[in-house]
Amino acid sequence: MKLVLFLIQRAKGRFALATLFGLLGGAMSAALIAVISNALSGATPTGPGGMLTFAVLATLGLVTRFFSQVVLNSLHQGELQRLRLQLGRQILATPLRRLEEAGPHRLQSALSNDIQAMSSSMGLIPVIFIDLTVVLGCLGYMAWLSSSSFLGTVVFLLVGGLIYWIPQERGVSIVRQAHGQQSLLFKCFRGITDGIKELKLNQARRAAFIKESFEPTTSALHHAHVRASRYYAAATNWGTFIFLVFIGLMIYAAPHVLDVSAKELMGYTLTALYLQQPLTTLMRNVPVLSQGNIALEHLKKLTLSPPDTSAPLLQAPRSFERLEVAGITHTYFRDNDDSRFTLGPIHLELVPGEIVFIIGGNGSGKTTLAKLLTGLYTPEAGELRIDGRPVTDENREQYQQYFSAVFSDFHLFDSLLGLAPAERAQRLQGYLERLQLDKKVSINEAGVLSTTDLSLGQRKRLALLASWLEDRPIYLFDEWAADQDPAFKNVFYLELLQELKRAGKSVVVISHDNHYFHVADRIIQLDSGRLLEAPSASPKAEPLRATVAS
Repeated sequence: MKLVLFLIQRAKGRFALATLFGLLGGAMSAALIAVISNALSGATPTGPGGMLTFAVLATLGLVTRFFSQVVLNSLHQGELQRLRLQLGRQILATPLRRLEEAGPHRLQSALSNDIQAMSSSMGLIPVIFIDLTVVLGCLGYMAWLSSSSFLGTVVFLLVGGLIYWIPQERGVSIVRQAHGQQSLLFKCFRGITDGIKELKLNQARRAAFIKESFEPTTSALHHAHVRASRYYAAATNWGTFIFLVFIGLMIYAAPHVLDVSAKELMGYTLTALYLQQPLTTLMRNVPVLSQGNIALEHLKKLTLSPPDTSAPLLQAPRSFERLEVAGITHTYFRDNDDSRFTLGPIHLELVPGEIVFIIGGNGSGKTTLAKLLTGLYTPEAGELRIDGRPVTDENREQYQQYFSAVFSDFHLFDSLLGLAPAERAQRLQGYLERLQLDKKVSINEAGVLSTTDLSLGQRKRLALLASWLEDRPIYLFDEWAADQDPAFKNVFYLELLQELKRAGKSVVVISHDNHYFHVADRIIQLDSGRLLEAPSASPKAEPLRATVAS
């Protein structure tokens, strides 16, 4: 029902039109039953006039049901497409930290499993709706035949419907409880695809993964759906049995209990037989519709941020004078234990034409600082100021346009999205040659890469190329050189960073390459989330200015 209300709320006009056509189709079906019943009982002649009436009603029923289904199908597909776009925009509008806490497996489950469940359910709504109008039309004909018989029929259907609803609702409850296992299954799938090398190389790890993670998850889903299917089967078969009981009562009991004529009895029996197909279809489709309702509930529980589709496209700033980090802090749970880790308070400044290295051991907070610095995380205390203006929720996205970053867990798209490669064709070819990618990758005028099937180091070079083309005032590189050979490390540290510096860019580099620390104008050292005074890189290096927490 929630899914139907969801469609009504988003497209009242088209749903009302489909309702009108559906009701007309149901009325035509009921009228056909009346014509057939009267013809069989001899109440009306079976000549050309009766045949014409039958043909007109059958044709009108076909046309009205057709248009009802066409309108509802168009509504279903349109809303499904809008739902996909909305979900994608909501994920992009939601703060990064909240998405990380939800986990990629839950987002993947929402984007694929929940959307698919809603698609299947929405696809059935036209069929369910038309069958429902047929049922209502037939019930209306029964009420017209005999009000007393109709009251008995309603009581019988209510009792039978209640008994049908109990196992049906139990099955839905089991599926709802098992929905969390679906997200865990996607987590297992990610473990298989992302960790395939580690699992192949270690048989004990592979066996433990199967026994302790993958098999329990799939087994829990299997048992849940098997249990639910038993309740669904019980409900459906009970519904079928109800028809047989009803027809038996009409034929053998009604003539002795109720004052009904042979015509009314024939009409009731024919109508009951005609009702069997649409009601059976309704009962079989209820479980699928229930899964769509559960998927809709799950999407709402993700608490994603609403996208601002009216916001204008922001232009990347060309320059800045000073970026101030004033006492920012961020607290989170470590990945490997339940202890809380606090980064900060951090105080530092960035200015154009300066190279700043961030160094420190693993887990010291370097990448977290990078995400705070770029505005991907919101600090819990303190503030960021760009040219004296505080960064707030209202201008955070504008602030993010100052940065171009290549993180250690970067993603390489199949095209240079948001760029105009045709206008940079000469620079683009020069970069490909310097990065020794011109023999492996070509880029057409639309910015589409000929391939991304490259080594990690080569993919990082392509990501660096895309970053260069963005031409932002501030650049951040998170362990970019970690997967490069010594020749490309020299190119990166001794040539490319210097070019960015001469171009007036502010460059922040997270690095463990102590052989290149002399390249930095400043070194920021982190230890357990705290800033320390940075050591001198080498005897030949100029004195380094370290920023220390106040």
